[in-house]
Amino acid sequence: MKMKKSFVSIALIALLILGGASAFAQKAATVIPEVVSKTGMVAAAHPLSSQAGLEILKAGGNAVDAAVATAFANGVVEPNANGIGGEGYIVIYLKGQEKVTSIDYRSRASFNPTTAAKWPSDGHLGAAVPGTVAGLAKALQEYGTMSLAQVLAPAIKLAEEGFVVTPTLAGVISDNFKRAMPNKALMAIIAPDGLPLEAGDVYKNPDLAKTLRKIAAEGPDGFYKGEVAKAIAADMKASGGLIDENDLAQYKAIEREPATGTYRGYDIVSAPAPVGGFLLIQSLNMIENYDIKAWGFDSAKKLHLFSEVFARAFDDYYDVLGDPDYVNVPMKALTSKGYANAKAASIKIDAMTTSYDKVNVNSEHWSTTHMSVVDKDGNLVALTQTLSSFFGSAVAVPGTGVILNNEMGNFNGKKGTSAYAPGKRMNTTIAPTVIMKDGQAFATLGTPGAMRIIPTMAQIVTNLIDYGMGMQEAIEAPRMYCTFLQGPGKTTIELEGTLFPAKTSDDLKALGYKVKSYNGRDLYFGGVQGIITKNGMLYGGADPRRDGAVYGY
Repeated sequence: MKMKKSFVSIALIALLILGGASAFAQKAATVIPEVVSKTGMVAAAHPLSSQAGLEILKAGGNAVDAAVATAFANGVVEPNANGIGGEGYIVIYLKGQEKVTSIDYRSRASFNPTTAAKWPSDGHLGAAVPGTVAGLAKALQEYGTMSLAQVLAPAIKLAEEGFVVTPTLAGVISDNFKRAMPNKALMAIIAPDGLPLEAGDVYKNPDLAKTLRKIAAEGPDGFYKGEVAKAIAADMKASGGLIDENDLAQYKAIEREPATGTYRGYDIVSAPAPVGGFLLIQSLNMIENYDIKAWGFDSAKKLHLFSEVFARAFDDYYDVLGDPDYVNVPMKALTSKGYANAKAASIKIDAMTTSYDKVNVNSEHWSTTHMSVVDKDGNLVALTQTLSSFFGSAVAVPGTGVILNNEMGNFNGKKGTSAYAPGKRMNTTIAPTVIMKDGQAFATLGTPGAMRIIPTMAQIVTNLIDYGMGMQEAIEAPRMYCTFLQGPGKTTIELEGTLFPAKTSDDLKALGYKVKSYNGRDLYFGGVQGIITKNGMLYGGADPRRDGAVYGY
């Protein structure tokens, strides 16, 4: 019989780890205290991954070193959301060089062609070639100061020695237990005694620790070549997957020029194609035409505008966005003020658009995670990683501890620039972002949330800039989601309803919306982690919708 263990709350873990390293400044409006520090700061979706990054900063590492350490550690402690079997995107601002750049480590399709009409959510066929190891190693090599072995050390320790399962992780394991049951290797990780791990249990992945040690010793080749690559290829071949050793050996992370724009005098720097940074910039370009501050944060008028804006931004998601190595993506045009203004011209503030339904429901889930880092020199990193669905394809590779993504599903039903092709990277909406003001760093932020990522990011940016909120206050503020307009009586706007005044919902209904209300803050609306730099101080925020934690010193 499974024995229940005593559970230490995340808040207590955070306080024990901090040990007085940071000062706290509690605002009455926030559930979680805003963290204030002066030297360096890490914000991630789990306290142990934040701690890993903080240790690297304290050891003399820069923001990139710390972000890479945080990302590897987070792949261990949030195995449902990310890991070395997944992918991501990193945006970097280097203060000394006054440089912004981004590294694309999106997964890509196997070079082996297929006639599959639909990609399964579960199983080997849905897995794309992972990019995480290559992307993090490239960021470290190009812009870090430490060795791969140094930044991997915290992740290796967590995988080998284990950590206490939180209620959030326990809930995700329980919810995905049926999906995991056909895969013995995944079951051995999340249900070692045959029953799903519960809150308070200890989660270990010694096979992953062994794989991470190979990477620490051999670099990316420890993953993309040799024993691990052979194990992945053999498991694929035996189970109907497409990835082979050549696919792994040929994978490369790519440095790309970020998507850039402005909003009310702030510079917005986000991840470019094939991901969603341009959608954020385009949305802000449209919102900039309106005085939303005067309308009030809770006004139905503002939420109506946002639903109209997001529908128009996502108009380009399937028809224009794609892998820039395969198709021409006109990023400059897509992020221009003129293009956004032309799109916004049809918006009516007092009436819903009768039909703007080109956006389809995407197969992406909210199993994504974000990390933000600022170091003592003012360098900023925004990094977002994902497996696509919770636990990706629900496949772990035997003997490696690697849980594989199910990113191939992001080709489902798509045509044109976002259609499937062998070797191609699929679209996603992730948008790690840094914000500058007058040439100085202002913020780093990002969120998971699938199709809610861009609406959530736009709301956080406007909370910070239009409403003057602090980072924690901006993160905890109630959110909305709507990108699919079918006209009055047919369009649903989703709200963290109990956090909005009843009048807001009534006024939206009067405009013709159906309102779906969530009870308080909900994981569905993302999990933002962010940091503001202001007057020589750092102000960090972590999302109570996840197990987020901010540490600084």
